[in-house]
Amino acid sequence: MPFKLIIGLLLTPFSLLFGCLAAIRRFLYRKGILPSEESSVTAIDIGNLAVGGTGKTPHTQYVIDLLKRDFRVAALSRGYGRKSTGYHSILQTEPKERTAEMFGDEPFMTHLRHPEVPLAVDGDRCEGVRNLLDEHPDTEVIVLDDAYQHLRFRPSFHILLTEYDRPYRPDMPMPAGKLREFSGAARFADVVVVTKVPENSPIDESVWRYKLHVKPYQHLFFTRFRYKALVPVTEKARKIDPNAVREMVVLTGIAHPQPLIDHLGKEKVVKHYAFPDHHTFTGKEMQSIYNQHFDNIGEERVLVTTEKDWMRLQSEHIRNIVSLLPVFVVPVEVEFFTETQRDTFNQIVIDHVRGKETKNCADG
Repeated sequence: MPFKLIIGLLLTPFSLLFGCLAAIRRFLYRKGILPSEESSVTAIDIGNLAVGGTGKTPHTQYVIDLLKRDFRVAALSRGYGRKSTGYHSILQTEPKERTAEMFGDEPFMTHLRHPEVPLAVDGDRCEGVRNLLDEHPDTEVIVLDDAYQHLRFRPSFHILLTEYDRPYRPDMPMPAGKLREFSGAARFADVVVVTKVPENSPIDESVWRYKLHVKPYQHLFFTRFRYKALVPVTEKARKIDPNAVREMVVLTGIAHPQPLIDHLGKEKVVKHYAFPDHHTFTGKEMQSIYNQHFDNIGEERVLVTTEKDWMRLQSEHIRNIVSLLPVFVVPVEVEFFTETQRDTFNQIVIDHVRGKETKNCADG
């Protein structure tokens, strides 16, 4: 019997216990036995069942971009990986103090994409929503990143993401699987989005509805990432023509970097440094990369990373060594599988914001 299978069998009882506890907790909140709150404005959650890597940040940015055209939008995140604690509002913070260390790499990246949108971080979503509305009382809709399991706050609309290669069914809760709760919790979502669909992959919606147990009242969509052209972000990189690049050293601290490597082309990638999601890069690591790959090397070789990783590469403790490297980032954006799907998704979200009944956010 394979070692991995043996470990999985040994961990299964703990996964069942974890899943049962999560299910009981959700039941208590839904029945009102544990108190929860709603917002006075529309609150849209973009979450998942699995731990990391489903593409929440690009989808959050997509929804913000969609809604800010017609509504006054604010955004709230937990700010995973930040060094600060409590509530922080980016527009209430001095520009020089707006960093990934303060707000987390993903919220900070969202701020750079949408600098005019009020954005805050707070592990307590109820407190975060109240503070955001106090600071920006004209807000019409709040977009929450990763609040599907934060049951003390009740968003008015749930968008649940799941990866094409790692769907929540037939996965199990942690530690034997990657889920935060049983897959049956997906039935509380209004929309299910299968993300990171590979290029040219055939999609049969009826098959996926059956596979994921999508309910008749739930909408199902499919998206993929579209990688854009390399963008230089250091002075040394700005002197290099991206089209002339022949060799790439890739640096990532994301959950699933393989699609990026596939996009860049394995023949150009001379080395891939793959760190865990939200990894804090050290001076020693960056110095080693410089010494091994860029000391006395010509302009045909560059360092390529993601927008999310670039947020952490700007940290003060490594800024000097990073400035010596020709760093390019690969922007990514969400693309729906068909234009019809995109238009339908957009209309569903906009209609919800326009039609959502006003409810008061309770104190407590």
